[in-house]
Amino acid sequence: MLSLEEVKLRLQDADQAHVLQFWSELSEAEQDVFLQELSQLDLSGLKEHCEGAARAAASAAANLDEFMEPVPSEFIGSARNSDKICLAHWESEGLLQISKNRVGVLLLAGGQGTRLGVQYPKGMYNVGLPSRKTLYQIQAERLHKIQEWQKQDMGLNVLYHGTL
Repeated sequence: MLSLEEVKLRLQDADQAHVLQFWSELSEAEQDVFLQELSQLDLSGLKEHCEGAARAAASAAANLDEFMEPVPSEFIGSARNSDKICLAHWESEGLLQISKNRVGVLLLAGGQGTRLGVQYPKGMYNVGLPSRKTLYQIQAERLHKIQEWQKQDMGLNVLYHGTL
C-alpha cells in the first residue's frame, strides 16, 4: 500500500487532489480503507482515458444511426404495469446478481442547484421531506439496506462536475 504522501502526489498528477478534501473527517479505520482503495487505482490510466473521451466528445460525432435499434420488448418493463409474479422474478434476479457481485450503482448528480438558490448538487438539496433527508441520502440508505440483506458490498459511484 502506498503512503498518504504518495497517493497525494498521484492524485495531484491526475488533477484529482479534491478526492482528499474531507480526509480529516474520516476515522483512522476509514482512512486506512480509503488509502488502500486509492493505492490500487491506476490514476494515470484513468486520466488518459478521460482525456481521450474528452477529445472524442470534442471531435465531430460519428454517425451512429445505423447501429441504433429499439430495445427488444422483452427487456422493457415497469413495476407499475407488471403483475406480482413478474415483480417477484425481477426482485429475485436482482438480489441474485447482487449476491454475485455483478451490480454497482452509478448516480449521476445532475448538476448544480443554482436555480434552487444553492451552490451544491441538487441531490443534496432539502426538498422538504418530513425526514429532512436529501435524495442522495435516501439512495445511499437504500443501497446500504440491500447490502445488509445480501451480506454483499456494492459499489456506489457519484458522478458530479463542480466543486463542493
